[in-house]
Amino acid sequence: MVFQYLAAAVITLIILFPIYWMVISALKTSQELLLPVPTLWPREFQWQNFPEVLKRAPFGRFFINTIISTFFIMLGQFVFGILAAYGFAKGRFKGRDLMFVLVLGALMVPIQVTFVPIYVMMSRLGWINSYQGLVVPNLVSAYFIFMMRQSFKSVDDSYLDAGRIDGLGRIGLIIHVLIPMTAPTLVTVSIINFISGWNSYFWPRMVSTRDEWRTIAVGVVRLRQTFAGMEVANYNEIMAGAVMAIIPIVLLFLVLQKYILTGMSRAAMK
Repeated sequence: MVFQYLAAAVITLIILFPIYWMVISALKTSQELLLPVPTLWPREFQWQNFPEVLKRAPFGRFFINTIISTFFIMLGQFVFGILAAYGFAKGRFKGRDLMFVLVLGALMVPIQVTFVPIYVMMSRLGWINSYQGLVVPNLVSAYFIFMMRQSFKSVDDSYLDAGRIDGLGRIGLIIHVLIPMTAPTLVTVSIINFISGWNSYFWPRMVSTRDEWRTIAVGVVRLRQTFAGMEVANYNEIMAGAVMAIIPIVLLFLVLQKYILTGMSRAAMK
């Protein structure tokens, strides 16, 4: 038992140390950060690094763009994912299993493989440097469909039959029966998709070429570019920007972490 606690403590420290290092680096001077022997605690806290970041790059705009794009991506993935998962889990139509295999296949294809035709499509539609370009290619998530399909399959059909007797249609069954019974999985997948959307870098980097359309992940890299040509790169301010970028994710995880394990275990039941 003691060994288990000790192993858990060591693993926790290993996982948390990069976050700790990022936070203390954001509170150091650039000279202290570049010392040959790194310090594990700031000699003097440099709280002004955070307002300096806001002066060097339009981080407020980056946050707004990220919030808007992430919200609509999550909304689209929720609506389309729930409807598709219901069809794959409870629907009876020809080719259902084959179509689901194709959805699983989409999980294996990285965006780096498909971004060229998608980018050409967005360009022809005039959606470069727009919210449509940021949102529309990400409105459907194969991972969301897969997880919710597995969770819906764990709900016994007798509950749906009882709902039909009460006069519920398909949408009513989804809203009043399936969603409440699979809420932990739904919250878990939504958290994962939120983190994925918030941290998304590759596609926003491709589709946004001006600061007014960049997201927070791209903005941190843009912050690094503001030091080009300077004698000393202010990595402490870059770390401060990264800290501000992860704050919403950390807060969301701390508030909703209890749903994650429950949701994952329920989704794996079938």
